[in-house]
Amino acid sequence: MNLRLAAVLAAATLALAACSPEPPAPSPTLTSAPPTPTPTATATPESNPSVGPLAPVELTVAEGTDPGPARGQSLNLPAGWTAEVWANVPGARLAAWTPDGRLLVSNGGGGTVTMLTPTQPGKAPTASALLTGLNRPQGLAFTPDGTTLVVGESDRIVAYDYSGGKATNPRVLVDNLPTSGHGAKGVAISGDTVFYSLGSGSNRDASERNQNPERASIWRVNLDGSGNEMVARGVRNGMALAIAPDGTLFSAVNQMDNQPYPFRDDSGDYGKEVPEFINENPIEQVTRITDGIDLGWPLCVPDTRETPNLLDIPFVNDPVNNPEGDRLDCSTLPNTMLGLPAHSAPLGLSFTAGTPLESVIGQGALVTVHGSWNRTEPREPSVSFAPWDSESATLGVPVPLVTGFQSDAGARWGRSVTAVPGGDGSLYVTDDAAGLVYRIAPG
Repeated sequence: MNLRLAAVLAAATLALAACSPEPPAPSPTLTSAPPTPTPTATATPESNPSVGPLAPVELTVAEGTDPGPARGQSLNLPAGWTAEVWANVPGARLAAWTPDGRLLVSNGGGGTVTMLTPTQPGKAPTASALLTGLNRPQGLAFTPDGTTLVVGESDRIVAYDYSGGKATNPRVLVDNLPTSGHGAKGVAISGDTVFYSLGSGSNRDASERNQNPERASIWRVNLDGSGNEMVARGVRNGMALAIAPDGTLFSAVNQMDNQPYPFRDDSGDYGKEVPEFINENPIEQVTRITDGIDLGWPLCVPDTRETPNLLDIPFVNDPVNNPEGDRLDCSTLPNTMLGLPAHSAPLGLSFTAGTPLESVIGQGALVTVHGSWNRTEPREPSVSFAPWDSESATLGVPVPLVTGFQSDAGARWGRSVTAVPGGDGSLYVTDDAAGLVYRIAPG
C-alpha cells in the first residue's frame, strides 16, 4: 500500500475522532450554486476553544427517564458542557422540531413518529405517538412556515398538515419507492420543494445506474405531488440531507465497502482488495447537491492522495467498474467539498444557522456518524462540527463535538444517529442502539 496515503488518512481519522424548528431557508437554486474555491483548512479544536478539546462528562438522567445502557456512562464534550439522558425513544433515529417547540423522533422499524413535549428542566419530556403504523419512517422535515410535516417512509414520501401537536390530512407525494438495500428515505424541504434520498440497493453494483427509478440518487417533488424528478446520481446512500445557510442542498453520503485499490502505482495492489486500504477508503462525502450533479458511485472513487485535510477532493476511476474511464470520465466530476473518515456512516446533518447554538460554536454543519459496521478497528459514533465559510459558501475541516459512545477497545454502549439544535440553546442527539435522546447543553 502507498505509505504516504496511509499516513495522510490516519492523521485525518485522528482529527475527527478525538426547542424551535430549524430556520426557514430560501429555495435552493440547484442550477446555479455559488462558486466553490478551495477552502482554507483553519478550523482545529485548538483554534475554536468553544468546541474543543473534549473531556469526559458524566451523563445525568432526567427524572422519569430510564437511562438503560447509558447508566453510569460519560460523553466527551467541550469544557463546561453538560450531558443529560433526556428521553426514552426505542430505536430513535432522525429528528425535527415542530413550530410549537416539540421534538419529533422517528424510529424506523417501529413504524412510529414519537412526539416529545418538554416539561421542566431536569425532568423527562412528555412522550406520545404522533404517527403510528408507518413503513419504517426515517426522514422528518417541516415546511418553512411550519404548517406541513413531510415524513420519509421506506416506500413513500408523505405530507401532513401540522397544528397543535397533531398531524392530519395525509397526502402521498411519491409512492411505490424501492425498499431494498439502503431503503431509508431522508428528506429536506426548501420552499415548496421536498428533496428525498433513494439509496442504492447494493454495495457497488453499477447496473443500478440504469434502473427505473434510478437508485443511488437524490430526487425532488413539489408539495402538491407534481414534478417528481431526479436531482443527483451516483449518491450511494445520501439519506442525511439539509439546507445550508445559502439555501443550497447538502448531503452526507455513506460510501462503498471493500473498495479495490484504484491507483496504478508501484505497489502492485491495483484492483485488489487490500485490508489496510479498505480500512481508510473510500472516504465518506459531505457536499453540495447541484442540479444534475454526479457523485460517481460506483464508477469513480474519491482520491485523497493530495488532500490531507480531506477538503476539495477529486476522483479516480474505479478499477473494476470503470478502469479505463469509458463509462464515466471521473476527471469531469466536481470535487467533493468535505470528506469524513471511511466507514463513519453519516446519518445526520443539520446546520446551526439561525439557532441559539450558533452564538456558542458559530455557523456550520453538525454531522452525526453512526460508526462502522465492519471496520477493524471499529470507527466511532460521534457528532462533529464543520464551520461554514460564508464568503465561499463552503464547509471547513470538522472538529469533534460529542464522542464517547465507544471504548478504546471498540465496544459500544450507544450509537449516535442525528443531532439537532433546540430553541433552548442545547443540542439534542438521538441514539438508536440505546433507545435514547440526549440533551447536550453548552456551559
